[in-house]
Amino acid sequence: MNKIYYYIYFIIFNLSLHFVTCAQITIKQSDQIINVNSGIWIFEDKFDTATIENISNFTFTSQTQQIPNFGFSSSQFWLKIIIKNTSKSERFLVEVSNPVLDEVQFYKKTDAKSPYQVITYGEAFPFYQRKFDDPNYLFECNIPKDSTRTYFIKIKGSEGIQVPLQIGEFSIIQSKISHRNFLSGIYCGIMLVMILYNLFVYFSVRDSNYIYYVIYIILVLLTQTNLQGYTLKYLWPNSHSLAKYSLFTLPSFVGIAALIFMNVFLKIKSFNKTLFNLTYLFLSIYLISLILAYIDKYELSQKIMELNAMVVSIYMLIVSILVVKSGYPPAKYFLFGWSIFLIGVIVFVLKDVGVLPFNNFTRYTMQIGSGIETILLSFALASKINIYKKESLEAVQEKEKLVREQNVLLEEKVTARTQELNNAIANLKQTQSQLVNAEKMASLGQLTAGIAHEINNPINFVSANIKPLKLDIKDVLELINKYELILKDLQQVNKQDIEAFKQKIDFEYVKSEIFTLLNGIEEGAKRTTEIVSGLRNFSRLDEIDIKTVNINEGIKSTLTLLNSSIPDNLKIITNYGNIPAIECFPGKLNQVFMNLIANSIFAVKKNTKNQTNFITINTSLTNDQVLFSIEDTGIGMSASTISKVFEPFFTTKDVGEGTGLGMSIVYSILKSHDAEINIRSFEGKGTTITILFHIKLNISE
Repeated sequence: MNKIYYYIYFIIFNLSLHFVTCAQITIKQSDQIINVNSGIWIFEDKFDTATIENISNFTFTSQTQQIPNFGFSSSQFWLKIIIKNTSKSERFLVEVSNPVLDEVQFYKKTDAKSPYQVITYGEAFPFYQRKFDDPNYLFECNIPKDSTRTYFIKIKGSEGIQVPLQIGEFSIIQSKISHRNFLSGIYCGIMLVMILYNLFVYFSVRDSNYIYYVIYIILVLLTQTNLQGYTLKYLWPNSHSLAKYSLFTLPSFVGIAALIFMNVFLKIKSFNKTLFNLTYLFLSIYLISLILAYIDKYELSQKIMELNAMVVSIYMLIVSILVVKSGYPPAKYFLFGWSIFLIGVIVFVLKDVGVLPFNNFTRYTMQIGSGIETILLSFALASKINIYKKESLEAVQEKEKLVREQNVLLEEKVTARTQELNNAIANLKQTQSQLVNAEKMASLGQLTAGIAHEINNPINFVSANIKPLKLDIKDVLELINKYELILKDLQQVNKQDIEAFKQKIDFEYVKSEIFTLLNGIEEGAKRTTEIVSGLRNFSRLDEIDIKTVNINEGIKSTLTLLNSSIPDNLKIITNYGNIPAIECFPGKLNQVFMNLIANSIFAVKKNTKNQTNFITINTSLTNDQVLFSIEDTGIGMSASTISKVFEPFFTTKDVGEGTGLGMSIVYSILKSHDAEINIRSFEGKGTTITILFHIKLNISE
C-alpha cells in the first residue's frame, strides 16, 4: 500500500515539474524589455532550510500577481525563472527594480551541466561589491539562441518585500538605466535649486517660513532618493543600519516637517487652535512608529506610519481648504501643490499595501508630485512676500501719517515743555541760590554763636574785674586822703589809726589785686583781639582773589571759632607740619575746614560709647603736595553713606540740624582747587578724611 502511495506521489510530483518546466519566459525580440509578471514560480522558505543544492525538493507555486508582493515577512523567498531565447542576442540583464531589499541572491549556470553560481547583492552588503553601478540589482546572464536557462533568485527583506522583475538585452537595459538616471538627476536638480533659492530668500528676508520649508524640501529629497536607492549609492554605501532605518525614519520626518511647515505657513494656531493642537496627535503617532521600527517591529511600524500619513494627508488637505475659504491668498498655492503631492503619496501607499500594482507610474508618482509641490509652494512663499510687502507699505504709509500728526503734536508739547523747563531752571537757580545762602547763613549762625561765646568770656574778664578794681582804687584813694589829712595836721598824727585802716582795707592785698585785675583786663582784651583776628582770618572777606597762604593759619582760626562747641570729653590733637604756603582761595578753604571739623565734632558727640574721644588734625608735605587729614573716633559711616556723602541735600543729621549741602559745597570748593579728597570710615570706629592740595593752583575759580 505504501508503495502505491509512493508511486502516486512520484507521478504527481513529476507532473508538477512538467508544468513548471512548461511555464517559461520567451525572449523573441532583442529590442524589447520584458516585465516578468508570468512564468515566475515562488517558494516561501519559512525556516531557512532551502539551499540551491536541495531546492528541487521543494514545491514552487505559480505567480498570480502582476508583480510579486510578499509584504512584511521574516521568510526567505525563492523565485524560479525559466527563460527561452529565440532572439538574435545572447547577452541579457535581469533587473530586480527594488533597491531597498536587504539581500538578493542570483543563481545561474553557464551551461546545463555546470553547477550554479551565486551573485549576492543587497542593502546589507557594501555597494562597491556590485558589478554594475546602479541602485537596482542587475544580474548578467548569457543565453545562447534557441536555448533555455533556469535561474533562481533568493529574496530577503525587513521591509515590505516587492520584487518587480525585468529582463532585456544588455544595451537596452543600460539605455533604460541612463534614461532613468537622467530623469532622477532632473528631479534632484529641481529640488536642489529650490533649496538654494529658498535659502537665499531666507537670508534676504529672515522669514522663518523659508527655513522650515528648506528643511521640508531636504527631507523630501532624501526620502525620494532613498526609495530609489541613491542615498545608499552616494551617502551611506557601506552602512547597512542607515540604509535599513532610513526607510522608516525619513518618511516620518517628512510627515513631521510637513505638519510644522503647514502650521507656520498657514498660521494654523491663530486660525484655529483646535486644529493646531490636533497636529500634536499626528506628531506623536509618527514618533510611535519610529520607536517601533527601532525595536524591530517593522511591519507594525510601517503600517502605522503609512496609515498616519494617509490621515495626515487628508487632514492637511481639509485644513488648507478651510484656510483658503477664510480668504488667505497664499493658501491657494499651498492647496494646489499639496493636492498634487497627496495624489502621489496616496498612490504610493496604495501600491505598498497591494491595492494598486507596482509599475513605473505608481513607483514615481510621489517623486513627480513632490517636485511639482516644491515649485508651487515656492510660488506660495513668494506670494506671501508680496503680501508682506503690501502690508509693510500700508503700515509704513500709516506710520508716516501718524508720525506727521505726532510731529505737530510733539512740536506743541516741546514748546510747552521748553517753557516749563525754562521756568523750572529759573526756579532751580533761585532755589539753589537760596539753599547756598541758607548754608552760608547756617555757617554764619554757627560762626556768630561761636564768636558771641568766645568774645563773652574775655568781656566777662573785664566786667568782673571792674567792680573790685573800683573798690580797691576807692580804698587806695581813702588811704591817700588819710595821708593828706595827716600831712596837714602832723600834730594829730596817730600812726595806730593809719595802720588800723591799712589792715582794714588789706592794703597789701589791694595792691596785688589791682595788678591782678589789670592783668585780667589785659588778658580779656588780648583774647578779644585774637578772636577778632581769627574771625578776620577765617572769613577773609577782603580776599576774593587767589592768595598764597599757609593753611595752618586757617585751621587754627577755625578751631578758635569752634572752641565753644567742643565737648569736655573731646581732645583735639593738632600736628602742624612744616608746610609751604599754597595758592588758594583762603576764605573758601576755611569754609572747608569749618565743615569738616564741625562734622567730626558732631560724629564724636553721637558716639557715647567712648568716655574720651579724639580728633587728630595733621598737615604735612608729601610729594610736592600739601596733605591735610582729620581723623575722629566718632560713629563712622557705612559704605552706602560714603557713596552719597557729596550728594546735595543728603544728610545724616536730624531734621533742622543740617541742610545737606555742607559736604556738597566742600566737594565743589575742592574741585575748584583741583584738590583730591579721600574718605575712609568704619561704622562704630570713626572716620579719616585726607585732602591733597597742589602748591601751585593750575585752574581759576
